[in-house]
Amino acid sequence: MSSELGAPIPEGRDRRRRLLRLVVVPLILLVAFWAAAFTLAEVHLAKPGTPKAATGSVAFGDVYRGEVAFGQSCAPCHGAAGKGGGVGPRLQDLAIPIAAVKAQIDNGGGTMPAKLVTGQAERDVLAYVATLIAPATP
Repeated sequence: MSSELGAPIPEGRDRRRRLLRLVVVPLILLVAFWAAAFTLAEVHLAKPGTPKAATGSVAFGDVYRGEVAFGQSCAPCHGAAGKGGGVGPRLQDLAIPIAAVKAQIDNGGGTMPAKLVTGQAERDVLAYVATLIAPATP
């Protein structure tokens, strides 16, 4: 084995270079990626902001239609049945007033756009989310 300049490279040195290239460098990259991913998860840049107070009373629609609308518009971020798994928070068993849920839908916050569902679809989603969240403590 010889180097680019033509000088012979000892066999042990070549083996160490190969080990460095094939094992150590990918391992360092993996650890760096892992550290960055977990740091970003802890920082959670997509935390929802505090929603403004809901205006008016909260009207509910149909729970079944709400489940369908939730699955189409909300589940990609909040997970199936609000169990979490996306950029949105877990809704299942979350102790939050339904008025705060309505305010979040109306005003958006964090990565959630405002008025993702409106009108009858919003009332239906609110009826469904009311079945998911825990009763808010006063």
